[in-house]
Amino acid sequence: MNSKPHIFYILYFFVATTVLSAQETVAVKIFPEIPRQKIESIGGNYCMARFSNNAWDAIGAETLKQFRPAKVRVALPMTFRKLEYSKFKGILITEQPLVISLFESMKRMKEEFGVKSFTVSVWDVPSDLVQYPDKRSQRVVKPEAYDEILDMLVAFLDKAKKDYGIDVDYFSFNESDGGWQVIFTPQQTIAFIKKAMVRFDEAGLKTKFLLADTAQTIGTVEFATMIMADSSIWKQLGPLSFHVWWSEKILDSEFERIAALGKALNKPVWCCELGFDAEAHKIKGMFQTWDYALRFAKISHRMMKYAEVEVSMYWTWQNDYAVMSTDLKTMYPSYYITRHQVDYLNTGTQIVHSLSSDKEILSISGIHENGTKILQLINLKKEPVTVEIEGWESPSIDMVTTTETENWLMQKNVSSTKKSRSIIKLESESVNTLILN
Repeated sequence: MNSKPHIFYILYFFVATTVLSAQETVAVKIFPEIPRQKIESIGGNYCMARFSNNAWDAIGAETLKQFRPAKVRVALPMTFRKLEYSKFKGILITEQPLVISLFESMKRMKEEFGVKSFTVSVWDVPSDLVQYPDKRSQRVVKPEAYDEILDMLVAFLDKAKKDYGIDVDYFSFNESDGGWQVIFTPQQTIAFIKKAMVRFDEAGLKTKFLLADTAQTIGTVEFATMIMADSSIWKQLGPLSFHVWWSEKILDSEFERIAALGKALNKPVWCCELGFDAEAHKIKGMFQTWDYALRFAKISHRMMKYAEVEVSMYWTWQNDYAVMSTDLKTMYPSYYITRHQVDYLNTGTQIVHSLSSDKEILSISGIHENGTKILQLINLKKEPVTVEIEGWESPSIDMVTTTETENWLMQKNVSSTKKSRSIIKLESESVNTLILN
């Protein structure tokens, strides 16, 4: 494909926006001829096995019903309160009530709600298997204990497959680069995967490892690159995965580095924990606020646009960082932000390049498999803004808007294309999805 016309139009766009800014109109240009990633799934984390005595809860059931995720991530507990390691080591892990509830939850997800792909992650391991048992974080697994961890993991994966009809696609030690519970260096990761390859093959398991599954955006490229240094494990590595905690203030280029590495490795990019503050749970009432929702919208946008993520998983679609109340009667603002993504940027959407003349007007555009065109615009300003859109033709544009006072405002035929341009007015601090018919 000849890139010179694209460069010309982009330069023209920036010149034109100088004039438009003087007129207090923001210019958004769509480049449908420049494809980015195709969205594979917008999913969620179902990790209540980490926090309670049951892997299932009411919020999880409701989000499965409403959002219908194709891909989910669950937590496999490898530690149990007030239970000695000898009581759950090896195959005994599969007999624990909490693990049985996880099996049953995964089966329901697949059979009742159409989940197609499972990622299983482990946060912590028995203290008997780490070098300094009294430590609560940065716990280092003894190299001689790798086989014991694999005894439990293989037993879980094998039973999931044979007794519950669940083939687990991917596995990871959660955020092992940071070691919030267990830490693995790239070299230790390679050593563990080498052992796992043999054990998985013997058990007839197809499960692969997420590449990296890091705690935050910064550092992902370096961590993943060092793991890729050993070519003998490449066949066991799945998507390039990262989490976006503590990434609100970093440059867009840090996300772009992840996209570039994914392309270089020919691997899809996944975000397996989508959220902006891993300590937000310490702020009472935080998840019910518009501030949380708008910040979530912004980090979601940057993750999808600049890291070119194909699979994202909200943290969480259960009763932790929840999008609704436990009685299911109140939907929080983040629920409606999530619907903008799930309803309009989900499986099969081809993301295409777009530019905004104003850094506080965020744009991302996509084309559905049926040809419907989508443009999402986030207005971070505290005042309304007029936007001139160029690049797509449409006789009728519908728009869904979410603000602090308006959860889900659906407006039909708010604009149309005239001379290859459309004019839209955005409310202050708003998330907007335009559907170009």
